Amino acid sequence: MGAFNRWGLGTKLAVVATPLLAVAMALIALTLWLSWQLDGGAAAVNEAGRMRMQSFRLSLVIATRSDEQVARHVADFELSLQRLRDGDPERPLFVPWSTPVRERFSAVEGAWNRYRSDWIEADRTGDLTRLPPATASFAGTIDAFVLAIEARLSHWTAVMHIVQTVMFALAVLGAAA
Repeated sequence: MGAFNRWGLGTKLAVVATPLLAVAMALIALTLWLSWQLDGGAAAVNEAGRMRMQSFRLSLVIATRSDEQVARHVADFELSLQRLRDGDPERPLFVPWSTPVRERFSAVEGAWNRYRSDWIEADRTGDLTRLPPATASFAGTIDAFVLAIEARLSHWTAVMHIVQTVMFALAVLGAAA
């Protein structure tokens, strides 16, 4: 302890501040990463929400029997699925994957395959009475996926609030030291 008393004020401040600075920098990096996760997840929620709209729009186009428009809407929907699956670094868009989110996304892909085959069959037979309930059911599957993403984003938001609270406490401790 005697050696510490002989150090100059600048050395003492450096010894105290360096660990606090290192922890603060790590926490700042963590909050930047968390905000990036939240940005990408928000874009994923937006894209998944768009898929609900696309499913209803597709149902209306099928009812009007416009094969060209149906093909365009199917391609748009499949592009949305691909964006969610692979992400889009330009936006940024990426799904905050967790087990429940993966399960819900798999359910959306399976429901999409069933929905698509149902309306193709309905279009051939001319019986479109099953299309509105199939569309509502499919949109419900997409809603469950959106809710799973939102739950994951809520988790990341809570983590970010904890990290920010720790950063605040470190700032107070650093000022006191």
